[in-house]
Amino acid sequence: MEYQVKDSKSNILVIITDQQQGKTVFLDSVCKMPAIKELISEGILFNRAYTPNAICSPTRASILTALFPHTHGMYDCTHTVDRHRAEYEATLPTWIQILREEGYQTAYLGKWHVERSGRLELFGFDYYEEPEEIDTLRRSYQNYRQKLGFPPFYNIIYGKRIGGNGYREQLLYGITDEPVEASRPYFIFSKAIEYIEKKLSSDKPWCLFVSTPEPHDPYIAHQEFYELYNPSDITPPINFEDNLLNKPNVLKRMQKVWEDLEWKDFAEAIRCYYASCSLIDSQVGRLIGVLKKKGYFDNTIVMYLSDHGDMMGGHRLLTKGITPYEEVYRVPLIIRIPGFSADKNICSHIVNIGSIGPTILELTGCRALPKIHFPSLSPLIRDLDSSNWEDFTFAEFHGQRYFFTQRIVWNGPFKFIFNGFDYDELYNLEEDPGEMHNLSDEPEYYGIKKSMIKKMWKVIRETEDKTLAEAHYWTLRFLDFGPDIVNE
Repeated sequence: MEYQVKDSKSNILVIITDQQQGKTVFLDSVCKMPAIKELISEGILFNRAYTPNAICSPTRASILTALFPHTHGMYDCTHTVDRHRAEYEATLPTWIQILREEGYQTAYLGKWHVERSGRLELFGFDYYEEPEEIDTLRRSYQNYRQKLGFPPFYNIIYGKRIGGNGYREQLLYGITDEPVEASRPYFIFSKAIEYIEKKLSSDKPWCLFVSTPEPHDPYIAHQEFYELYNPSDITPPINFEDNLLNKPNVLKRMQKVWEDLEWKDFAEAIRCYYASCSLIDSQVGRLIGVLKKKGYFDNTIVMYLSDHGDMMGGHRLLTKGITPYEEVYRVPLIIRIPGFSADKNICSHIVNIGSIGPTILELTGCRALPKIHFPSLSPLIRDLDSSNWEDFTFAEFHGQRYFFTQRIVWNGPFKFIFNGFDYDELYNLEEDPGEMHNLSDEPEYYGIKKSMIKKMWKVIRETEDKTLAEAHYWTLRFLDFGPDIVNE
């Protein structure tokens, strides 16, 4: 297989969704995303792409810096904790800054949710409108809806709300009969199209981020996309009936949140979630159509990814958080490169979405970041089956409002989860893709477990995660092997 970037300063389009499960873009998925499938046919689907964290801000900061959260400082989401619990390290360089220094026009449109300043020029972006955070997105989008003659929020004709026992009633999923033009993805992609048509300089390459909050809960389905799905095509995940035996007790508490839901409720949530993905897909196709019309597409690198996934009924759970499972950590990653041609379009090696910055810098011939935790994917782009690529990655989780300590290691078919608050977990994903059987205490897997823990400590030491790297105190010695095992 071969590839070449037609111009070392190719344009770059990065489309990032929020909370989209990796399986939604697989070629055999029930989820209908024809524009994405077309993109895959011209590029590469990395079907074992993982996120470095299970929630928005930590992951999005890692995407911009190619560093783990313990280095960039965004341990949690900007809107959920006080500043001292999640503060971005402003001295860190981003790969966007390098692109701008190399002559790129840079722009960001849509959901930001990286840090609190809202001054995107500090991160290398020349152009952005008011960052679409929780409140500002609501205001600007509501103004847009008002101009179209719609109320501030979607008109929900059918849905499911959950609340009680002192918890606010909230919408889990809902269907609206409003036209697509009233949707938030349409609103955000329209801004991107306006930027391309009216604000770009034709004599300079460009890098544009388009970021949509969908398909994040509440799962809102526009009726025309909802009706694309036959209820009989939506079947329970293979691990839907998991009783969570030998898994952390906090997951049992989380499962109780959904205990009054029957499968039909989960199925409706999934149907609405898929419909939201299909709506996004329609806007991706719309944007690519504009790029082709303007003559940009043939020289544009396109990346499609999501910051994290969603349980979508896996282990009888929904949404994300302390859930360390494939439904949340395995995410879409598609890369389309001008001039790419190959006899296959699927890469099954383990990769991390934190690698997209180093990859773009290498593909465009720009200088590298001075320090990275995630390697460039260029070796795999050159050879999707490369035997020199290490099938390994790592993720860290620090909590979601509540404090938790969790680290995850993937190596080949195995996955190890260090839960600093309960049982550790070990799975063979080839034999147990649903992560039903925790092998952590099985004697025959002692060697595998030791090897995975050693790899975990190695990453912690090499990336200078000093909080854990020096965890030698007596009350911290509950992991089977300590930090100095890396010296063996």
